[in-house]
Amino acid sequence: MKALLKNLVSTFSSPEEAPLSEAERLLAELEETRGKMEYAWCRLDDAAPEYVEIAVLELLLLETQYSLLNKRYRLLLGIEDSPFSVEGQHQNRAFYSSLFSSNATNPSVNQWVTRNQ
Repeated sequence: MKALLKNLVSTFSSPEEAPLSEAERLLAELEETRGKMEYAWCRLDDAAPEYVEIAVLELLLLETQYSLLNKRYRLLLGIEDSPFSVEGQHQNRAFYSSLFSSNATNPSVNQWVTRNQ
């Protein structure tokens, strides 16, 4: 609906004003969403206990919108994202690196049972 209104307004804009390219439009939407996220974080800090859940849901919605816009912008520029992996995201954390280490072998159930007896 919002895009429809923007398109309608842009058709009535002055002819000397050049329309924004898709990349410029996405950047503008990213900045607008980033501003909304900062405002939502401030509202979460000041929210009464009964409104915290609503503030968190609003933040989740805005962060999802920002992620989608960012992904579209990166695809438009031809920037390839590497596939997500937990091991790659947590490689510097001792806990996760011990869980997902490719070098270490996990002890079998029999080894755990004999240790605990």
